[in-house]
Amino acid sequence: MGIGTLVGGVGIFLLGMMLLTDTLKNMAGERLRQRLNLLAEGPVSGAFLGATMTTLFQSSTVTTLMTISFVSAGLLTFTQALTLVIGANAGSATTGWIVALLGYNVDIRELLLPLIGVGMALRLIGRRVKRIGMLMVGLGLIFVGIGTLQEAMRDVVTFSFAGWEADTPLHQLALLGTGLLMTVLLQSSSIGLVLTMTALATDTVTLAQACLLVLGQSAGTSLVVAIGSIGGWKSARRIVLAHVLVHGSILLIGWLTFPLLFGVVNGVADRLNWNELLRLALFHTSFHLLGVFTFLPFHQAFSRQLLKWIPSRAEKLTRFLDPNMARIPTVALEAARRSLIEIERYLAKETQLLLTEARKRDDELQLVEKTLSDVRVFLSTIQLEEGRGRNDYGQHLSLLHTIDHLERWLFVMREVDPVDALRDTDFLVARQLVLHELDMVETLNHHTPPEESRQWKTASKQLAEYRKAHRAELLEETAANQLEMDQTIQKVQALLWLDRIGYH
Repeated sequence: MGIGTLVGGVGIFLLGMMLLTDTLKNMAGERLRQRLNLLAEGPVSGAFLGATMTTLFQSSTVTTLMTISFVSAGLLTFTQALTLVIGANAGSATTGWIVALLGYNVDIRELLLPLIGVGMALRLIGRRVKRIGMLMVGLGLIFVGIGTLQEAMRDVVTFSFAGWEADTPLHQLALLGTGLLMTVLLQSSSIGLVLTMTALATDTVTLAQACLLVLGQSAGTSLVVAIGSIGGWKSARRIVLAHVLVHGSILLIGWLTFPLLFGVVNGVADRLNWNELLRLALFHTSFHLLGVFTFLPFHQAFSRQLLKWIPSRAEKLTRFLDPNMARIPTVALEAARRSLIEIERYLAKETQLLLTEARKRDDELQLVEKTLSDVRVFLSTIQLEEGRGRNDYGQHLSLLHTIDHLERWLFVMREVDPVDALRDTDFLVARQLVLHELDMVETLNHHTPPEESRQWKTASKQLAEYRKAHRAELLEETAANQLEMDQTIQKVQALLWLDRIGYH
């Protein structure tokens, strides 16, 4: 046995984890997405969902990154996502129990090697049992990797924390820092936990030292999550901050109460006559549950504070949308109308910027696209009662028309080249008409009377007449060889673009 075996053991374990995670995501991903809002309706159910996902994927990092993607896609609110992140801590404790109960009490390689062979056979048989086969292969590889690590540790690992006293604050901080660094380097607290349990099983570390190491490893997942969410929306940054605060608090609470927590765990384990691996698994579970019980009762206040620290433009535009309103159609439709007015004003500002300064900000247009999608999803949840409220039906239809026009307006904005289309001095009148309409949009508020829509109709009609007249002139000039064909096409496209903006 040598260092190569140790590295190979880590590799086998990682391969098993990847296979297990990918297979479970493929099997459960769509079902989870469809039932997500229902399952995350309350704080307890949200935390339970987070714990279940972590148990399935054997990685709280995967759960958190998936949660970020759910929020970014508009499938979950930030408050719902927060309960999943809190619950994910409890789910990550299952890894320690699996290893403590199965990993070292039997010769797992001899027991589970056949599982890999059977799994591969199922993989080759057909599609129906393919995923079950890959689950078996992944599970088998995880424990074969653990067995290989266990053997290699005995022969290779010579480091010792003998000089680090677990009851000395400075040494405790060193052990916590080492655990955190292990997670950052290995990109997984689960792998760090398995390595620590292996070290404990081979008497490389004491139980107290192992407890401090896994406490630090838990906090290290925040950096892994932060790296995985780079480039995300502000909602992603808020979840990362929530993750850091939750895990940082768990680390601080666990460290400050370490003698008490360690004593309670040992007291319970003494009564049950448990070995040191089971004691470590119990300690690992205890401080994670402590974090859940600390944050879950106050998750709404915690959520509001995070929203203040990292405000979201998207949530500002859709702040009127409350899922609880869906049962009251009249109120829900009014909330959707107000949100669309906010989005329209926002898009109008971007259009003004394009017309006056030839600047197009793609990230802002992406924001408009996302918020329009949020309103569309919200409208789909409104249940109109039969026989009641013909006005509700009419307003619902009107809002769908509005979304369609805003989406078309957005499409027109994206397709134009600012330099080519907006610096042509021939169409100053058309641009002024569009700017006049945009100024009217700026004055929109939630009480704007419908009669004012006539002003838009008048401006749009003038714009259409202007476009028809000048298009004909451009074609005549081209036929008379006064303009190049390419130049004519460019001018006509610019004119059509202005007319479409005004129309929508």
